[in-house]
This record gives sequence, C-alpha cells and structure tokens, in this order.
Amino acid sequence: MVDRLVNSEANARRIAMVENCFGSSGQPLAEQGRVLVGEGVLTKMCRKKPKARQFFLFNDILVYGNIVINKKKYNKQHVIPLEEVKLESLKDEGQYRNGWLIRTASKSFAVYAATATEKEEWMAHIEKCIEDLLRKSGKQPPSQHAAVWVPDNEAAICMHCKKTQFTVLNRRVSITYFRRCSVSLFF
Repeated sequence: MVDRLVNSEANARRIAMVENCFGSSGQPLAEQGRVLVGEGVLTKMCRKKPKARQFFLFNDILVYGNIVINKKKYNKQHVIPLEEVKLESLKDEGQYRNGWLIRTASKSFAVYAATATEKEEWMAHIEKCIEDLLRKSGKQPPSQHAAVWVPDNEAAICMHCKKTQFTVLNRRVSITYFRRCSVSLFF
C-alpha cells in the first residue's frame, strides 16, 4: 500500500497538512518517496510525568510534537529516522498499560497507547516500515541505544550497582543517561 501512495496527490496533501500543523517552527517533511503511514495520540513518558503527544508515522521517519490545539496545531517537533529505531514491548504494570520503548542511539523513551489493539497496530506498522527501510538501504539495525529515563520516584536504588538505596542524604545523580550512586550530602 505504501508504494501506491508514494507519488500520489493525496499523500502530498496529507504531508503538507502535517507541516502546516507545526507551522514555521517545524522542519519541512515533504521529500521524494516519503509516505504518511498513520498518525495518532500516544502518551509519552516524560521526566516529570506522562504527557499526550501527537505522533506521525512516515515510511522513513517518526515525528512527534506537543499538542497545542487538538488536531490543528503542534509545536516542538521531533523527527526520528526509522533506520535508527528499535522497539521493545513493555509489560503492563499498574497504571502503565499498552506501552513500548522507542530506542535510538541518542534518545530512548516509553510510549503508551489507549488500548492493546492500538499498541499492536502501532508496533506492527513501525516494525514494517523499519524492515522495509533497512531492506531497501542494505543497512543493519543499530546495536547500541540510549538508556530510558526512569522517573525519580521509581528509582529507589542505584541502577548501576543495584545496592545503594537513595535517601534524603544519599541523593540521585544523573550521569550519562542513568542513575549512579552519589556522595552523601552533609549540611
């Protein structure tokens, strides 16, 4: 289906609409051979709390941004080349359900869909686009990825040594994307 849409006018209009939603703050998305595969709202795990983000899947990139006006305006556009992406399904835990990791060499994060079906569809479409892209380019999937940020309230012990517990005096210190033991603070 993607091949049929490559040079279609409908695809060009859809891509132009996405560009317009990001306004002048976004980078141009129209490119020869690029197809808009799908879009939707996913919950992205951010440093302070989970936040709704609008995602756009193209056959070669994944784009997301902050929702300013629903279905009309977005800002803080992020573009991720799919050939750098590795997906990893997450188990359902407590309030966090239907999630998976999007891992790249420079940034990795968790996203959550509203339903299990939506999660399966997103993951299947992204995986298919990655597979097609790597097959056409002859490139190998990346072997190293950035660690995923773990919120402070979920990191009770050091992720490096797996022993040190964090307290009011023994604080967390973020070094190279993961928590390490730190020196106790004395007043």
